[in-house]
Amino acid sequence: MRASIATYYLHKGGCAAEEYEDAFAVCPELSQAGVPDVAKVRLAIADGASESVLAGAWARLLGKHFTLNVPGVFEQPLTFARHTVSATESFESALYDYVAERAAHGRPLRWYEQRKLDRGAYATLLAVGFFNPYEGDVLAPTDDRGWTAAAIGDSGFFQVRDGRLLVAFPMVRSAEFSTSPGLLNSRNRDVHLVAQHVRMRAGDVRPHDDIYLCTDAVAAWFLAEAERGGHPWKILNDLRSEGGPHFTDLITEERAAGRMRNDDATLIHVAVR
Repeated sequence: MRASIATYYLHKGGCAAEEYEDAFAVCPELSQAGVPDVAKVRLAIADGASESVLAGAWARLLGKHFTLNVPGVFEQPLTFARHTVSATESFESALYDYVAERAAHGRPLRWYEQRKLDRGAYATLLAVGFFNPYEGDVLAPTDDRGWTAAAIGDSGFFQVRDGRLLVAFPMVRSAEFSTSPGLLNSRNRDVHLVAQHVRMRAGDVRPHDDIYLCTDAVAAWFLAEAERGGHPWKILNDLRSEGGPHFTDLITEERAAGRMRNDDATLIHVAVR
């Protein structure tokens, strides 16, 4: 089975493009992968909390960190949490470089900036790994694939099969979204505490499945549309169609109609074929 992957993103309305603080990562990289075997794909999506400093940088680091092919990351919440703690250590190194660069350019941190840095950056995280459950078995079925997802916070994973929503994770209803989701702090190195907030889910993949990862504004819209009897996956699939809507136009229209919250919007669509 092959994975045709498309990514979309748009900054919050009324903000500059450089203020976009979501992040996403795909491995293999889209520019290199062509149409990879779905079992080789890793995805991550993160939403930096704008009230914290360098939230976008933290979200980007998380995305890259969780698309590395590290064995065992998705085995259980504790192993996933250990990998998040290794990300905090990488971020500390990046922070050191940031502070040094500011000082070298005559713009040392102000006291209020230092206080924010001391509190750390915050972001949600959703990471997904696909796999072949029969790897190495020459007699195994050739088309069996599975996935495992791990989440901290409210970015959404949706799997659609045969025209119906098969999996919604971690949120299953639009009413579950709030202004205070679970967040991963860049200063939190307590593995067991992080593990308490990790939610995991696993499933199988079949040809013609569609899988969507999205940050909270798009995820809440997706569930609300489905609850109204709509088929939001058809709308998102049309983004790939010749003559279909542009992601920017779709998000702008849904925001203006009050059907989507005005926030950074990010989507990864995996069409399994």
